Amino acid sequence: MKRLPALALLAAALAAAAAGPAGAQCVMCKTALTGSAEGRAMMAHFNHGILLMVFAPYVIMGAFAVAVFRERIVHRASRLLSALASRAHR
Repeated sequence: MKRLPALALLAAALAAAAAGPAGAQCVMCKTALTGSAEGRAMMAHFNHGILLMVFAPYVIMGAFAVAVFRERIVHRASRLLSALASRAHR
């Protein structure tokens, strides 16, 4: 059960690493970049920038989800410990 999040994270990292050139760039941008020698030199950086813009919202939302999940676990654990402590004093 604990391996599922780790495997999902590993699968996402492998998918991101295996991604080819960003296909999300518009035709006009691609034409402008491939039309000059300077643009062709910048093309790899441009593709990495596009991938960064695609994955950044997912990373932020994932961090938010992890923070909420951890807070819920801590809250439930503290409730459980207080319930156990009240039973021990009886």
